[in-house]
Amino acid sequence: MALSRAPFPTGQGGAALLRLSWSGRPERIERCRELTDRELEELPAHMRRRLECEGHSARYTVSVRSDGRLLSVDTVAGGGLRGDRAIHMLREYRLAPGEHAIAVEIVRTGPLTETRDAEAEEDGEQEAAEPGPAPLDRRLREREERRRQRQEALPPRLLLDTRLRLSPGGVALVTYEPTGRRLVVLTDSRP
Repeated sequence: MALSRAPFPTGQGGAALLRLSWSGRPERIERCRELTDRELEELPAHMRRRLECEGHSARYTVSVRSDGRLLSVDTVAGGGLRGDRAIHMLREYRLAPGEHAIAVEIVRTGPLTETRDAEAEEDGEQEAAEPGPAPLDRRLREREERRRQRQEALPPRLLLDTRLRLSPGGVALVTYEPTGRRLVVLTDSRP
């Protein structure tokens, strides 16, 4: 990541760069229903999941502003045929050296309620769990896997709103920090 914010030679009077370079997995938007015991019995053992979900991967709008001026608006989606792979974004903006008010916002498009419905159904499923080790164990594993996937996904909204001082030839890198689930800015170490 250090090379992402290394100074660069400019022939443009010492311009600075604002660089967006981030990756994140899109959130899964889905509607779920609990399968009946009869439906589960009809499935091969390796395909049995108590919750059956249909859905799609989220898309996001990325907007970048400098000093209140809109630099770009992009709509991004995950890679792969189903759009469920990580989103990778690399954009650069030339700015004049000096202090700038920078705002980067990433917002999930579409309704926010579908994923919440799936979470509520999962919570209700835990309360309705049948006694016995095998079904409960499977349900717990499924719930944990779904919770892990939600934690790894981009949140519905990310915002970085900050002031930066950019030196001539300097680079400010805006990236996604997945453990904190937030956008962060890194700058070169030049004075």
